[in-house]
Amino acid sequence: MIVAVAVLAAGCARGVSDGQLGLNAVATTREIMDGIVIPDSQAVFDAVAYENGVLTKVPKGDDQWNRLRLHALAVAEAGNLLLMPPRAKDAAEWATFSRAMTTKAAAVATAAESTNPDAVLLAGGELYDTCTACHGKYLPE
Repeated sequence: MIVAVAVLAAGCARGVSDGQLGLNAVATTREIMDGIVIPDSQAVFDAVAYENGVLTKVPKGDDQWNRLRLHALAVAEAGNLLLMPPRAKDAAEWATFSRAMTTKAAAVATAAESTNPDAVLLAGGELYDTCTACHGKYLPE
């Protein structure tokens, strides 16, 4: 999370303002992906694992569950950041994918709050599907 704040703060000088709300976009889409989405979503995807039908990895204790929840919330909020000009690529699919990322990541946070590994795995899979669908359209090869 400190890395994400540093990435956003480092870009202040090149910020683009949204006149309606007074928002100031300071990081590029790539920087948001590299500083927030990739590390935090990877933490979500790695949090719970089954091997041969046996649960082999699960957060231990309240601190790890809360950390997982915070990773998911960071991804959810990044979806909002991706809607800000000049990051929004278009008003249709980009907005749909960004909002879906927010919704699916928020579901992971809810699952983590319930400390239910199966719910985290299911919600994390839905988040992953959303990410790969967006990447299929927008990520350059």
